[in-house]
Amino acid sequence: MLDKGPFAAGNWADLPIFQRWLKAMLNHGECVEADGGYRGDANVKHPKDCTNFGEEEMKSAARARHETVNRRLKIFRVLKDTFRHDLNKHIFCFDACAVVTQLNLQSFEPIYQVDYQIIYS
Repeated sequence: MLDKGPFAAGNWADLPIFQRWLKAMLNHGECVEADGGYRGDANVKHPKDCTNFGEEEMKSAARARHETVNRRLKIFRVLKDTFRHDLNKHIFCFDACAVVTQLNLQSFEPIYQVDYQIIYS
């Protein structure tokens, strides 16, 4: 098995990938926003885990911002579940597209800022 991807489509669900490789990268007490597919981990905040409408709006804006970045990666067609070469080579293609996308975000088309604050009621 490959260390940290790529993962063939359908072989790994998002939550086990997060728990095995990404969760350890969070700071103590830090959480991530996710869609409904990530239920079952205290460090993952579900879209409906809100105490008021303002928090729900912020969570929605954060997810939309992330989808904007995904859209920029999708123009390279590296997120599709078909790949013409050996799966072990896919990481090189994806990494190159991620670098180009990051350079674009930093130099030409920055992503919009989301002001995200936890609102305690």
